[in-house]
Amino acid sequence: MNTFLFNPERKHIVIIVNVFLTVSVFYFFSSIFFGLDFTDSFYHLNQALNPADGIYLYPFFLSSIIIKGVISLVGPEVIYLRFFNSLMLFFSLLMPFLLIKLHKPRVEVLFYIACGLFLFTPFNVNILGYDSISIFILSLIFSLSVLYLQKANLYLLLLLSFICSLAVLIRLPNILVVPIVFLVMVFSGKLQKGNYSVNLPVMFMLLTIFFILFGFSIYYANLEEFFAASANSSSHDLKMLFYNYFLHGLKMLLIVSLILAGHFIFKKAEDKMPKYMLYAGAGLIFIILIGLFVIRTKYSQNYSLFLTSLALSMVIVSMIENRKDWLNFPNLALYLYILFLFINPFGSNTGLLKAASLFLLLPFILSFHNFKPQPYWVVILVILLPFALIEKLSGTYEDKSIPALNTPVNISLLTPISTTKTRAAYLEKIDMEVNELKKNNVQVYFYGDKSHIFHYLYPATNMNINSFFQPVDELVYYPKIVKVINGKQRTAIFIVDSYPGDRSKDLLSVEFSLIRDGFKRVKMEPIIYYLRIKE
Repeated sequence: MNTFLFNPERKHIVIIVNVFLTVSVFYFFSSIFFGLDFTDSFYHLNQALNPADGIYLYPFFLSSIIIKGVISLVGPEVIYLRFFNSLMLFFSLLMPFLLIKLHKPRVEVLFYIACGLFLFTPFNVNILGYDSISIFILSLIFSLSVLYLQKANLYLLLLLSFICSLAVLIRLPNILVVPIVFLVMVFSGKLQKGNYSVNLPVMFMLLTIFFILFGFSIYYANLEEFFAASANSSSHDLKMLFYNYFLHGLKMLLIVSLILAGHFIFKKAEDKMPKYMLYAGAGLIFIILIGLFVIRTKYSQNYSLFLTSLALSMVIVSMIENRKDWLNFPNLALYLYILFLFINPFGSNTGLLKAASLFLLLPFILSFHNFKPQPYWVVILVILLPFALIEKLSGTYEDKSIPALNTPVNISLLTPISTTKTRAAYLEKIDMEVNELKKNNVQVYFYGDKSHIFHYLYPATNMNINSFFQPVDELVYYPKIVKVINGKQRTAIFIVDSYPGDRSKDLLSVEFSLIRDGFKRVKMEPIIYYLRIKE
């Protein structure tokens, strides 16, 4: 069956796979030209370039240092940062292939790589943040851990210890990788003969803890400064967090059950039906399933859960088929992959959605292990491709569908990225007004959850608030605003709590307070700001 699908002597198959890979790479990188969020991406860029009080937040302080270094290397233009981000994700997929020797036909490996890139493209939306940096370093740790399962060399232990500590400093919830790699080292002893010491996992744990503490201590002067540099965010409500875990877990259980049921039905019917009827039947069932479950969900939620469920199903089947030797090298690598899937969702208020980020490693898992019956998985992967395209075209993170993103923004840091006409006009109008206010010696500030893009465009407009959330319907940060503007003769404050066209017309608490303190409301469609000039 493997020979039938990926026989290198079938020249037309080789040509098709190479064309598909080329298209996948182009498609993956072309997505960087579309869509602008005003929020997450720019928040992390601002935390790297202009952190509040000059101190990086400890939950992702090394990410901030890395981002600042990348900006100094490639420049502040968003398109370059997006390309770098995509390049990092691209090499996250390739990492295990570069470090671990495989024994699969080249055409088969390239097919899986092309599928992985194509299916992951809907998630290639960020500019540069700790999520992408985490994906890259987790891919590296996974690859080195698989090598350790093979060799258990001391230099790999030391290297893993150091890189795991970097992963924690990049994003604090990555701390989950430490016990996972510890378990890898414990179970790797089952594979070694005569040269394994139980002290090695303990050495790894102690070294990693030392490196983590050392990393924090060389940046933060004392514990008081460390704890003061918190994320200061109310988004991680534990009840909501566990509710999302539970809800997403139920959805994934349902999807995994359906995929596994299809697998065993396919296997039973394989010798009783013509292949074309079998493939067509399996294809039709999954077209209906994916169509009903995946299409047009907010931020590709169900698509994300489907990819993770598919990866889990493939691993479960492989484990069942190799159950006679649970602790052999290939199976341990599969267990490791399952555990790694759940590192990124750990501590994330989006539940299990981020588990799909390490779907990038699935092409390696498929190439590394022999899945049977292979055509069943190939059918699912091929059927998913048009749905991945639909997911990408129908909605970009925090923006509209790709066809609606047809207007480049005429601002140097944002060129040549395209967004909607409404957003482009809004950004350009604000840019013109900010420049005009500066000419008149007016100090400009931005405040609100959607103001992070403007803090990046105009760094001096930052109010030194480290929280992502900057509410306008309550006055928790108003004393900070008053402190910043106190003593200034000419001040303008833009309140940006929504995307253009989404804002209600009612004045909110912060705006009432500004008017009470002598600001005048200036309305210049499509923008509104508050101006105070003291003579």
